[in-house]
Amino acid sequence: MARIPIAGDLVSVIGPFAERVENRSLLLEKFAFHKQWGLDGLRANDAHRWTLLRISEGGAALIAREGQDRKSQAKRLAEKNPEKAQRLKTEAEIADSLSSTRVERSELSGLCAKHTRRFISLFRSAFGSRAAIAIGQLEGRLAINLADSLIQNAGISLDRLFGMPFIPGSAVKGVCRHAALEELKASIGENRRHLFERFLAVFGTVDNDFANGDLQPFRDLLGSRPENKRGLVCFLPAYPVNEAKVVVDLTNVHYPDYYRTGLPEDLSKERPFPNPFPAVEVGGQFAFCLMFNRAFAQTETLEAARRWLESALTVRGLGAKTASGYGWFSLQPQVLDEIVEEERRAKELTEQLARKADEAKAKEAAEAARIAVLSPSQVARERFSKLNEEAFAKAVSEMASLSDDEQKGLLLALLSPERKETWKRWKKSDKPANKARVEALLAAAKTHGVSLP
Repeated sequence: MARIPIAGDLVSVIGPFAERVENRSLLLEKFAFHKQWGLDGLRANDAHRWTLLRISEGGAALIAREGQDRKSQAKRLAEKNPEKAQRLKTEAEIADSLSSTRVERSELSGLCAKHTRRFISLFRSAFGSRAAIAIGQLEGRLAINLADSLIQNAGISLDRLFGMPFIPGSAVKGVCRHAALEELKASIGENRRHLFERFLAVFGTVDNDFANGDLQPFRDLLGSRPENKRGLVCFLPAYPVNEAKVVVDLTNVHYPDYYRTGLPEDLSKERPFPNPFPAVEVGGQFAFCLMFNRAFAQTETLEAARRWLESALTVRGLGAKTASGYGWFSLQPQVLDEIVEEERRAKELTEQLARKADEAKAKEAAEAARIAVLSPSQVARERFSKLNEEAFAKAVSEMASLSDDEQKGLLLALLSPERKETWKRWKKSDKPANKARVEALLAAAKTHGVSLP
C-alpha cells in the first residue's frame, strides 16, 4: 500500500501517513500527501484535498465518509471491474489512515490565544507609548501565503509550535505600505510632501523604489537625501486572540480549451476539478502590533502607521483573493479593552495573592517568635492543646512514656477552659480507662506541683 515516503523507523512512531502527528504545521510542511509519490492510482485532486482536509476543522470526518463511499463502490464493482474495485479499496484504506489524524484540539487553540493575550500584556508593558496595537476580526475568510507551499495554491502560515494560523509581519507591512502609497498618490501640494515624509519614516526606502518602483514619481520630494533609508516602525506577525479555525476552501478552475477556442462543444470535453486550499474561517480575531525600532521617534509616525494599518485591514483587505471577498477585517477595539481589563484583573489577583502570602509569612514568623520564648513545658502545652478529644485521651493513657516537660505541658493543657469539662467527666466516670487516666494525672500533678481542681 502506498504511503508518504519516510524512513521505516519513523513510520513505527508516527504511522505510514504521519497520522499520529498532531501539529498542522508539521503535517503540511513535512508530511503533505503529494500527487507525485505513486499512490497506487489515487487521483491527484484527492491527494491535495485529503492533505488539506485532515489539517482542517471537521476534515477527518469528511475523509472517513469518503473512505466508506469507496468501500461501498468497491463491493459493487468486485465482479464487474475488479481492477477498479481494488483501486477503490486501496483509496479507502488510505482514507481510513488519514482520517485518524487528530489536530482539532480546542485546548491547544485556547492556549495559543492565551499566549497571544499574554504577549500583548508584556508588549504594552515593555514598550508603552512606543507601540500600537489593533485587533481585527475576519469578516471574510483569510487566505495567506498561498504561493509558499509544496502543494500548488495550498499554502498557509502556521505557527510551528501551536499549529495555529498567523499572519507574517512581512504581509502586514506590505498591505500597510500599499495603503500608504495609494494615499500618497492621491495627495496634492503640501499634504503630499507631508505624507511622503511620514512614508519615509514608517517604511524606509531603497534606491530601486525611486529607479523602477512605486516611488519614482516622488523622487523630487527626496531632494539630496540618500535613497537608502531604514524605516522606524516594526510590523510584528499577527496572531489570533481567539479560536481561529482552519477550513478547506475551493477555487474554481477554468476551462482552458473553451477559453482558447470559444467553441461550446469544448465545454463538454473538459471536467476540471476545483482546487482546494486552506483558509482561516470568518470570526478569527488577530492582534496587529506595531512598534518603533529605535528609542526616539515621533508619535505622529506611529499614528500614521496605525492609520494605514486600519485602512489596509478594513478597506483593502489582507492576503490573497481580496477582490473575491477574502481577507477583510473589521476593527474590534473593545476586544483590546477586554484584554487590558483581563490584564488589570490578573495583576490585582497576583497582588492579592502576594499580600496574602506576605501576611501568612508574617503570621508564621510572629508565631515562631512567640514559641521561641516559651519554656519546654509551655511548648508541650501548645502541642497537646491542639489535639482532639480522642488523641488527648490517648496521650494521657501513655503519660508514663512522656518526658517531665511533656507531662507538665499535658497537665497545663488539661487546665485550659477547653479541657475542664473533660477532666470533670473523667472524675465522675466509672469506666476503668477513665479511672486510670485520673489516677495517672493526679500522680503527675503531685510530682510536678500542679494543682488540679
